[in-house]
Amino acid sequence: MTILTPRTRYAAIVLLVALVACAAVAAFRLRTESHARRVEIAMDFTDFEALARSYNYNPAAFLIALRRAGLTSLALTEELGNNVGLDGKAYAIAGSALMNQGRVAPLADPLLASLVRERRVKPSAIYLVVFDAATYQRYRTQLALHFEPKSVRVLRATRPWVIEVLTQIDYFNALGLGIPTDQIELARRLHLLVVPRLQNDERFRAPQINAAFADVLRYDPKVSTVIFFGLGNQVLGYPDHLEDTAAAFTRSLFSFGSIETYDPSQVQKGNDKLARLIPGRTVRVQAIAKTELDKLKLDEIVARYVLGARERNVRVIYLRPWPHQDGDLTIEATNVEMVKGIADQLKAAGFRLGRATPVPLYHGNSRVLVGIATLAVPSIFVLLLDFFGWYRRRIAVAAYALTIVFFLAGVVAHHEIFARSAIALAGALLFATAALLILIPAWNEAPAARFGEQFLRSLGWTVAAAGVALLGALVVVGIMSSPLAMEEIDRFRGVRVILALPPLIALCLYLFDRRFGAGVERPRDVFLSPVLAYQLLAGIIIVAAGALMLVRSGNESDVSPSAFELSLRHALTAVLSVRPRFKEFLIGFPAMMLLPALAIRHRRAIGWLLALAIGVGVGDVIDTFSHLHTPLEVSLLRVAYGIVIGAAIGALFIWLYRVFAYRRVAATSR
Repeated sequence: MTILTPRTRYAAIVLLVALVACAAVAAFRLRTESHARRVEIAMDFTDFEALARSYNYNPAAFLIALRRAGLTSLALTEELGNNVGLDGKAYAIAGSALMNQGRVAPLADPLLASLVRERRVKPSAIYLVVFDAATYQRYRTQLALHFEPKSVRVLRATRPWVIEVLTQIDYFNALGLGIPTDQIELARRLHLLVVPRLQNDERFRAPQINAAFADVLRYDPKVSTVIFFGLGNQVLGYPDHLEDTAAAFTRSLFSFGSIETYDPSQVQKGNDKLARLIPGRTVRVQAIAKTELDKLKLDEIVARYVLGARERNVRVIYLRPWPHQDGDLTIEATNVEMVKGIADQLKAAGFRLGRATPVPLYHGNSRVLVGIATLAVPSIFVLLLDFFGWYRRRIAVAAYALTIVFFLAGVVAHHEIFARSAIALAGALLFATAALLILIPAWNEAPAARFGEQFLRSLGWTVAAAGVALLGALVVVGIMSSPLAMEEIDRFRGVRVILALPPLIALCLYLFDRRFGAGVERPRDVFLSPVLAYQLLAGIIIVAAGALMLVRSGNESDVSPSAFELSLRHALTAVLSVRPRFKEFLIGFPAMMLLPALAIRHRRAIGWLLALAIGVGVGDVIDTFSHLHTPLEVSLLRVAYGIVIGAAIGALFIWLYRVFAYRRVAATSR
């Protein structure tokens, strides 16, 4: 197929320059991804301590064993008001409860007894009795952040300290009171990094936010990644002071942990805005909920975490202890084995363990380079116009002007990611169309006489179509590869469109372009032709399959794979290290291989089905690279494996066809 004429040579030159710019972005990205390969394995200390106490394990010895297995960090969560007293260093009691207790039995503490006796207890207040000096200092610091000075009063300034807080019990129970000092000291003593888990207070301003960070740094500067939590599911500073939180991150050099979710409603409020305020400082965090953890086997847990690091740019593996035994191992040994399994597989895959490395700002995100890359889209559009005979100079000029203006308008209006996504989506669909047009000669050539020759022909057409689709993928990578997109903060919204439209484009091209040899003389004949029952049934099945394919796409699907499919996925991952996509090696590539091997009459009989299958494969090749949080190396391996396996399956189909069908057709023609 030729889509280059003298009047479009300038478009071809611009396309070449733009593709070079896209390749430069891809090269910069590959280099950046090869350097950002340090993964942090963190254990939730709250759940860990609960498990250790339940089975009477020595927490320090248990942690040493985990550290030797590969654990790098402890995730330390702020103490909440309703947890005061669990460590025996303090207790909290509401004023009304204190009064009732004094009526039933004498109080041992003379100060509390005198307050009850003299009726100076305030029913709506909370009374804190603290036995540990470090805990007392922490409470004083944290209470000053959350309350006005008049709301907090020290009733006794010597051990045991007594603090009166004017607040409601339900508000106090949900209050963050800082990270216990002994937990930070334990992490430091065991040479583990600290992952602070802080809770937001919507009244916090810059002084309180800075104090919250300083409170952690005061005890241990070896803080790696900050992860937020809380009933409100908010990042610190939300909603009005995210800029202050960003400034605190910038001064402290912490990384911000963005928790990976499969449901958009679970994303922490303020997560994306904070990440955009500190570009190059965000790391993806993967955790498995307790309810799901109980349903998984040990090897499945290990495989899921390793897969997240390898294929989704996860750099903080957030562990909760697994409260089960694996074989004859104790629960303690099982958890050590879990950490060891994750660490060993990560190191075998080329990752390093330690402080998580975010995707930094890199040269490939230059607006000049990206701007040049966007010119690939109007260029391929102009070439396609000429191929279909619709070329007009004014249309070509308008296409270039519109692309440039749209990109610049997105930059000026601070909606750059929207502009880049729209341009990248258009480029993906245009290159998918070009990949389908490449196969026009394959729709018309006669099958080869020998199997070996036919295999080489089919493989050549498959590689050609996949190559053009990969150019479309390169354009998407060149336009969209920002650090925020690679951390899935900025999302490419065209993923499902890239899956849905290429099969429809392929079907339309096959039916309405005579060069595909469908035998349709007039477009209206397609709509006026009678529909047989089997055709109707096949159409319903294909539409249902297409809908299922779209619903199943992405990480947020509500339709779970079958047990057989999951086992097949695990087997492919175990054997190949990177699993190829089913839509490529089971549908798209075998259809490309089989197409030129069919006799003309058979080709026309199932041509519409072949067109749909090839469209699925072409769209999926581009879609593979549209998941920008997946490293380029993984996506390239995935497509390469898909071509090899798909070609092997296609060769089998060709052999079966030639054995059972083609020989009879050839004999009849003679």
